[in-house]
Amino acid sequence: MLEWRKSPELLVRVALVLAVALVQGPGVASGAVAGRALLPDSVVARVGATRRITISDFHRAWTQVDPPSRPDSLTPQTARGFLDLLIGKEVLAEVALGHPWHWSPMESIQTVAMVDRMVMRSELDSALSVTRAERAALGDTVRSLDVLGTVTRDSLVAKLGAVFDDSLAARLARNWAAIPRPSRDSSIMSQIRVLGVMPRVPPADTGLVLARTSEGNFYVRDLIAAWAKIDPLKRPRVSTASHIEDLARNGIFERHLRRDAARRRIEQWPEVQSALAKQMEYLAVSHLVAREVYATLVPDSIALQKYYRDHIDEFGLPALARIIRLDVPSRAEALRMAGELHDPVRAETLVVRALRRGANYRAEVGEESDSVAFRRAWRAGAGTVYGPDSTALGWEVVRVEELKPARRRAYHEVPMMVEHSWYEDEGELRMQALVDRERRRARVVINPVALRRLTETGHRPDLP
Repeated sequence: MLEWRKSPELLVRVALVLAVALVQGPGVASGAVAGRALLPDSVVARVGATRRITISDFHRAWTQVDPPSRPDSLTPQTARGFLDLLIGKEVLAEVALGHPWHWSPMESIQTVAMVDRMVMRSELDSALSVTRAERAALGDTVRSLDVLGTVTRDSLVAKLGAVFDDSLAARLARNWAAIPRPSRDSSIMSQIRVLGVMPRVPPADTGLVLARTSEGNFYVRDLIAAWAKIDPLKRPRVSTASHIEDLARNGIFERHLRRDAARRRIEQWPEVQSALAKQMEYLAVSHLVAREVYATLVPDSIALQKYYRDHIDEFGLPALARIIRLDVPSRAEALRMAGELHDPVRAETLVVRALRRGANYRAEVGEESDSVAFRRAWRAGAGTVYGPDSTALGWEVVRVEELKPARRRAYHEVPMMVEHSWYEDEGELRMQALVDRERRRARVVINPVALRRLTETGHRPDLP
């Protein structure tokens, strides 16, 4: 199965699919009734018994969608169309949450990580605020967030009375220093693999106490676990005992923050629970769309070839000009290089020599990539040399090597592209059908008074 089919962004294309509603005119959509008396003026619409779209919800959603997925300006017509988009989204969410679904392991990991980031961010902000206030009372205003974090950490570790085993730290430093360094000449993936190598610590050392604090011992195994959680691309080089003790301070600090966060029950705070609810709603809709839309997409060769014939021009190759382009500092040098480019053999030699030095003088330009160079090359014709022309960098001279006319590509040249496009278009049609079907079944109440307020001065989200 193709990787792009597994993408959550592709599965949940609600906003893009529903954007077609933006061209609809005003009026009450299917399954909706006007209900000013039923809703407060701050609520534009209600879906089902509990789901509401407020004016602030509308404003927030409007600013999050860029043209052309939404119109450039907000009018009564576009406001009504955009509201239909939001109603469709709420309808899908209500339906999705009403169906059972099961977490995948990756979804569970991602959700737990999201909650953990929010909890730790709140706890850290609280700790930083305390330190900032304490330093301000002493007349010391700490502006750097990194410095403030270090001061907060060291102050806390000192309050916990941390005592380090210096000899053990020195021995561990040798284990960390032995981690290989990536070669700059190796590939990116090879460098990442080397950066991900863990230190080789003797098993007997993992149970040793690296630091003693009033909140408990910090073991070598705790240090290794903390190191494993650091992004390999962001891991510092560690080679001294002080580096090891610095890593331990980070671990002790994080452990304290987690314990304090649990004591304060930050995971139960409304903002965290709201984010968790939104995440669960997103995943529920993902499962609904995967089940009702994309699981039904089973292409066959006949359907794909018909799609290819119906959209054949979309898979064609545009007209291109293949050129050799040189930029030199002086006009005299440009004139000399133009003479070189007139001879195709000498021009090829020039290009090959440049490639050995890491420079590429060849380029393919098209109407979209460089319309000026493309049009001039086609006017000049293949084999032509033109220039020198003055540029911001000096002087430019160009040889037109080849002109490639636009052409259609045969089906056997683009089977993956055809299948990809078919999935997107057919998935969009079925998504729209799903939304329309559920919209007809849903109970939607629209408040015309609140809807009018959206386009009044002072309520228009497109105004600064």
